Amino acid sequence: MESVKTIDAHTLNAWLSSGQPISLLDIRPMKERMEWRIPPSLHIDAYDQLKAGNDESLQALYLDKKTPVVTFCAGGKLSLFAAEILTQRGYSVFSLEGGMKAWNYAWNTAEMQVGENLSIIQVRRLAKGCLSYLIASEGEAMVIDANLDPEVYLQLAQEKGWKIRHVADTHVHADYVSRTKELALASGATHYMLEQAQVEYPFTPLKDGEGIELGSSRVVVLHTPGHTDESISFWLEQGVLFTGDTLFTDGIGRPDLKADEQKARQKAKALFMSLQKILLLDPATVILPAHLATSLGLHQGLVAERLDNLVNKIPALELTIEEFVQTLLDKLPPTPPNYLAISAINRSGDHANYNLADLEAGANRCAIQ
Repeated sequence: MESVKTIDAHTLNAWLSSGQPISLLDIRPMKERMEWRIPPSLHIDAYDQLKAGNDESLQALYLDKKTPVVTFCAGGKLSLFAAEILTQRGYSVFSLEGGMKAWNYAWNTAEMQVGENLSIIQVRRLAKGCLSYLIASEGEAMVIDANLDPEVYLQLAQEKGWKIRHVADTHVHADYVSRTKELALASGATHYMLEQAQVEYPFTPLKDGEGIELGSSRVVVLHTPGHTDESISFWLEQGVLFTGDTLFTDGIGRPDLKADEQKARQKAKALFMSLQKILLLDPATVILPAHLATSLGLHQGLVAERLDNLVNKIPALELTIEEFVQTLLDKLPPTPPNYLAISAINRSGDHANYNLADLEAGANRCAIQ
């Protein structure tokens, strides 16, 4: 397979973002594709044949030979074979290095300006739909739910002339390894979590209703338990709420991780009360969540929604507490893979001996739609 060309996730992201014509070919099983994908890709049901070494498994595929093809699989190995087959048929083909495990770290940004003095950059991991935030006022910045290498946030802040003064997680995450502790060390920022957070490293504790001064703005802590006991949301007085995994633009948080049925019911009730707390805010409040329930489109705009629009969009927000609890327990999605290991890492703050690409592979499953 010496003749097969490869492409890394960073370069592929750049090509796609620039609009360069590419045919993306997903050769994974359909079950994996339904979990997470690269939105512009095509799919061919040939995984088993390719795995068996059948070099005629792509004979039914016809694409424009003037357009480069990028094949991809879960880890970047079987896509090499697919690329070799298509190269022999006269296509210009690249195999995605590391497959979806590598694409898991592809990212882009969207920006929001609030008034004259407040800027928000939404940093988005495309495959998992994970969202983190860099917010700044008067040159002072805060990062919420860092889920990429600290250098990403440091570089973005440097480009804007901002200094990262504060970092925080909305809760102890279970679907990806938080980079907030690393970012605090790299930037010298103060690291915040709710005072009840059960982690094994030092942080500056926050209380419900407490404020963090950020330039000429103020970030207020709202304790919103339910997804986890220590879940918090951050409210900007300019009418923006960072909801973590409590409320999404396409669903609500799940209450059951690390819980038996009785505990899950208790957490669902707590989540209901937290959502009621949020619903008391100004209906024009802009909701900025920590996730989408699906992969993010390459050219998708800011993931955000007004609170009053979500009331009309998400039926669970209009249920009674009894209906809400039962509906959530009836609709729980599958448990995320490796969530126990990931949450343990996030409690310890140390991932030195782990392969994060393997641990974090797969879609996030923290939302109930």
